[in-house]
Amino acid sequence: MSAPDLSVVIVSWNVADQLMACLAALPAALTNAYRWETIVVDNGSQDGTAARLQTAFPEVRLIANGENRLYTAAANQGLVSARGRHLLLLNPDTTPQAGSLARLVRYADEHPGAGLLGPRIVDAQGRDDPRTGRRLPTPWSETLEWSGLTRRFPRQRWLAANLRPGFDRSQTGPVPLLSGACLLLSARLPSGLRQLDPHFPMYGEDVDLCRRVQAAGFATVLVGDAIIVHAGGESSRQDSTRAALLAVEGVHLYFRRWLGEAAAHRHRLGMAAVAAGKWWAFSLLGLLGREPDPAYQRRFHAGLWHWAVRGPAHPEPAPASSGTITGLNPGADIQSRRSPRGAGW
Repeated sequence: MSAPDLSVVIVSWNVADQLMACLAALPAALTNAYRWETIVVDNGSQDGTAARLQTAFPEVRLIANGENRLYTAAANQGLVSARGRHLLLLNPDTTPQAGSLARLVRYADEHPGAGLLGPRIVDAQGRDDPRTGRRLPTPWSETLEWSGLTRRFPRQRWLAANLRPGFDRSQTGPVPLLSGACLLLSARLPSGLRQLDPHFPMYGEDVDLCRRVQAAGFATVLVGDAIIVHAGGESSRQDSTRAALLAVEGVHLYFRRWLGEAAAHRHRLGMAAVAAGKWWAFSLLGLLGREPDPAYQRRFHAGLWHWAVRGPAHPEPAPASSGTITGLNPGADIQSRRSPRGAGW
């Protein structure tokens, strides 16, 4: 039997209800135009995911881990075992709309220069997710994001420039970054680009993959008429403090690899300033009775402060200028390069 056109890889952790809804939406999202397989990598869920999956979707291939291996390691398990021409990473808390995934496959087949493709992502109210199509992060944009100013003033260009206010996400074309909630890896990518870098255990892996694909001469493309609904954060909110610190660390490793040590240092300084300012702000709000859990906020921002002072806990990837990125599958020949824009704010 010939290989399927698409392998859908989903990583789950205690999100059985959302996973069932996501799987139920796949036939309409792919229509009858393509053959596909679905692989679910479960990170030791305790909510009956495996049993429900085998009952409701026996055709789905299940890889059951005995523990939470975090996102990247689990995703790579699925990618390595996939048989499809194209590979699709899909979050379990997404609902692909009718025809959406078929449009991604069709675009990849018709455009050989497109290496990584993503859909237009909206929330349950139909509002665009600004993380799709956004600009590359900088230490300054991350400082603004974590300070809360970007979220508070999303239409102010000087505070939310990274999110590209006013950008029309219904249009199809190349964009700097795609959201990791749904990524199609084209069959034309070399084998080393059809996996995530394990140096990024849970966050930042999508930004790094976009950069590696672009460095290899392929485009990262937003397909505006392919739409999925994304609830967002269903797994990470189960351990929100750890998830948030892993997110900061992932972006830090990205800066070190692609923008250099100076940018990584500025990122840590920005996070230290945010941690100190918000620790005092939430303490004051707690005294005024305007913060429901000031103790949690102080603990979290104290943790962020210690991270900024001590640096990342995980091994850092080699800088982009060093050539081959290690840690991927043997024989991968991924050549990367330093950003031509330099290590600016």
